[in-house]
Amino acid sequence: MTDQVPNPYRAAMTANRGDARPISDDLKTDLNAAVQAMDNGAWQSRVADTFYTELTGHKTTLTTAAEGVMTEFDDAIEGQEPMVDRDAWQVRWRNL
Repeated sequence: MTDQVPNPYRAAMTANRGDARPISDDLKTDLNAAVQAMDNGAWQSRVADTFYTELTGHKTTLTTAAEGVMTEFDDAIEGQEPMVDRDAWQVRWRNL
């Protein structure tokens, strides 16, 4: 049996997930101020109604994307064993 070592590929994904979390959280709230302003009546007209519909659609898209990227990280991390054989591709993944 080959010696097992901590999975460096999994560790790298875990570290990058941590780096991505604040950016993901920011994306979910980036349009909040604009939506709040519109909710408070900052601009009222038929054009404003169209703008508001598109604005809230973009906010939904950003939120979905932000949550989706974190789910992708979680799924990728869960798909990797914490320990791998010393000669596994995960040990040399940066050289592939």
